[in-house]
Amino acid sequence: MEQLLERVVRRLELPTRFCVLSDLVKQHAARRYTTVDVGFQSLAGTSRALTGMVGLDVDGIAELARAFGGLYFETGQGSEVTNAAADGVDMGTLEARTYGVARCIRQTSRVWTIVNDVAGFIGPEVFASAGQLERVCLEDVVMARLHGLTMGLDVCATFHMGIAPTALRQLTARIVQRAAPAYLMAVAGNADPMLGYLTTSFRQHPPLRLLAGRTSTQAMRRRLEVLGVGEEPSATPEAVARLSAHYARAGGDRRSSATLEDEARREVQTLRERGWDLGAADVATAESRVDTLYQNARAALFALLDDAVIRNAARRPLLVRTAAASRDEYLAAPSSGERLRDEDARAVASLYPLRRPQVQLVISDGLNANALNEQLRAIVPGVRQAVTGEAHQVGEHDIVVRNGRVRAGYQIGGLVGADVVVHLIGERPGTGLNSVSAYITYGRDSTGALRWKRDLPHSATTAVCGIHPRGKPPDVAVSEIARVVGRAVAQRRSGVSLDLR
Repeated sequence: MEQLLERVVRRLELPTRFCVLSDLVKQHAARRYTTVDVGFQSLAGTSRALTGMVGLDVDGIAELARAFGGLYFETGQGSEVTNAAADGVDMGTLEARTYGVARCIRQTSRVWTIVNDVAGFIGPEVFASAGQLERVCLEDVVMARLHGLTMGLDVCATFHMGIAPTALRQLTARIVQRAAPAYLMAVAGNADPMLGYLTTSFRQHPPLRLLAGRTSTQAMRRRLEVLGVGEEPSATPEAVARLSAHYARAGGDRRSSATLEDEARREVQTLRERGWDLGAADVATAESRVDTLYQNARAALFALLDDAVIRNAARRPLLVRTAAASRDEYLAAPSSGERLRDEDARAVASLYPLRRPQVQLVISDGLNANALNEQLRAIVPGVRQAVTGEAHQVGEHDIVVRNGRVRAGYQIGGLVGADVVVHLIGERPGTGLNSVSAYITYGRDSTGALRWKRDLPHSATTAVCGIHPRGKPPDVAVSEIARVVGRAVAQRRSGVSLDLR
């Protein structure tokens, strides 16, 4: 990804920088193989939250940051709360502490630094209304400016927040007019096809700049004019085809412009079919597409696991429920989906009276039961066969969780005494693809003792994401899951410390 972005910047001669939204640990390792222009890292307001994200405290992050010529930090109120790492401090104070960390690292490293606030990315457990989201965006811009930081916004909302696309566009316009952030995040067409959330679209930028009385930089304006892309939206199929042909020729492709443009049109169509809103003919068509995604996402959030799918896919399934009394409670209070009901916990604990499993398979509906209903038959039997084929003993029962989140798998791992949990969860409603993710966690510490607990840091988990025939195909995902399990058992670790090379 670093190399791809570098090629785009260099070939099109864009006066800008490039960054892959990974973390400093991975990017530091990547510097051995390629140019990393700007290092990216999510920050938080407590040491526990930072360690949970990347396995490093402030000092460790600051030390890695010195190796980069540019830094891009991401923040957002509520990340500590949702990860049970707020230590009793309110979200506003924690966000201010986060900006203090960003300022301290910038002063220490003395490099180009920007900060981005992803205010609505978490969900309704943090912000329950559009009004709360608006207030927080304004608060965060003020706090960042008081810290002397270059501050941008990702005015966004997960689909389960219930903020419709039209309402979010109106909210974005109000925030831009009142706060004029240094920049806005954007994707092609409001709905991110990978993460499954709503944000600003590129085609909104020209009218938003006009509303705020801002322009793009003179250097960028001049370069875009040379490339045939002005201040107004021009992402028609023909404009995209011409730009793609320019990119190919700059890379040494000697085919004719007509051939390159025809190829680009076909590629755009393929990408559109996979969820990218590129080359849209008109704004109304693009907005209608996002409205459809929103309605599909809302349906997925309240879908139920199909009993027939469970019978066909799972081995001797044990069905359990979390403490969430309803779907609404599950969406609004994540902690309710992180622990099993007492009677169900007892049932899980008594599942293996004689022999504890080495690997336990867990299945949760997550935020998208439709994803499991579509993909489970193609995943679970293959995972069981592949992991067993690697000489690992898999539990005879697959545990199926209603209203389950990732941390419910940690509790289950402790209850059954497994070395490894492979937790399959329906995720990312709103992408247009009902995709599944696998969270793979090794449950023993360096001494060999079980370390399972619900507040185990997510940095201890390795994720295989985007499992879907038009994303990461199930057969590819099955092989990857088995490989991760094998490495986790051999190295006795998972997550950020796992070596997958």
